[in-house]
Amino acid sequence: MLDTVEVWAIALTDLKITRTELFTAQRKSMSLEWPPTAPADFLALGRTETASNYPDMRTEYLAAAQGNYKHEVTLETAKRVGTWELKTQPESISYKSWQKHYVDVCKQHSEGADFKVPETHQVAYSHTPVQAGSEADKQITAKLAELRRMSA
Repeated sequence: MLDTVEVWAIALTDLKITRTELFTAQRKSMSLEWPPTAPADFLALGRTETASNYPDMRTEYLAAAQGNYKHEVTLETAKRVGTWELKTQPESISYKSWQKHYVDVCKQHSEGADFKVPETHQVAYSHTPVQAGSEADKQITAKLAELRRMSA
């Protein structure tokens, strides 16, 4: 039978805790009135510093649900959750998935992972109306007259 220390070691290893996160969580847990009772709660103490260096999780979730990916961790998290799921699933489902993935993506990014937001290659729409009497107006009028003659 496993004792508590072994269970926690297995759980924290499965959760991929880093040395920095371990020391941060240890330091923070010393100032709590009551220590964390689950490995995931302990790990959350160590991972909050990483997440605090990035845009607010909730704000980025709402932006991603609208298709707005200004930060590279937002786009990468949206890919992992699924952009279609973000737009179509109820928030009670998609936000839970977002919370899990956002922390992981921030952690990976802080460790050097490179996620890029692609530049949009969209041609801007522009329309310049033809001015009466202009050279373009004369060419259009001539072409229309030619087409009328051909169809008659």
